[in-house]
Amino acid sequence: MARLNALIPLFFMLLALPAQACRCIWEGNFTDLDLDSHTIVVGQVVSHSGNSLDLSVMEVLRGPLYQEQVRVWGAIGNLCRADVKEFEQGSQWLMVLDKIEEIPEWGFNPSTPNFSYGRVGDYELSRCGVYWLKHHNGYVSGNVDDARRWFYLDRKKSPVSLTLIKAFIEGRADKELLAKAAREPEKKQELHTDTRVFLQQQIRDQLIREELESLKEAD
Repeated sequence: MARLNALIPLFFMLLALPAQACRCIWEGNFTDLDLDSHTIVVGQVVSHSGNSLDLSVMEVLRGPLYQEQVRVWGAIGNLCRADVKEFEQGSQWLMVLDKIEEIPEWGFNPSTPNFSYGRVGDYELSRCGVYWLKHHNGYVSGNVDDARRWFYLDRKKSPVSLTLIKAFIEGRADKELLAKAAREPEKKQELHTDTRVFLQQQIRDQLIREELESLKEAD
């Protein structure tokens, strides 16, 4: 019963939101985004609370940000934001963030402070494009260059070096270079296939040589 009572204010807050579902124009893969108008960071998820997460900032790639930790607000009601549940505690991400400058009238309910539009000075994470890439050991994975809409992660593609991503953000690398880096698994597969064929041929040649040596010794 106590849990139900706690959810009642959230229910009424959701009713106060506009009735239509989230609708936004697809803004593209990572290389299609207008990165100049956002804050871009690499960070680690520290914790979750309601529809927000706390991100420990490891590196700022673009934008004035001097905080060691920021709160990032995600989806609620009809807001076109990412679902914070998709970002596991301890995981690392490159995130393209927007600072919350003001809160709409319906955006905050003191009874449900953890479920809201967010606070002024915090950040929000859109899902209308590829605004996040997963980071691991200096590489990022995600839809860097794929043209498909509402497509955030392609596990078949090769992770792209964070150094190369930084060069792109700074204007020192172009989309074609990132696309080439993301397509690398095809070349790796070709290399693996060629290597396997080569080794098999070497084994066959060695067996033939050994058979010929055996025939000579028999004679």
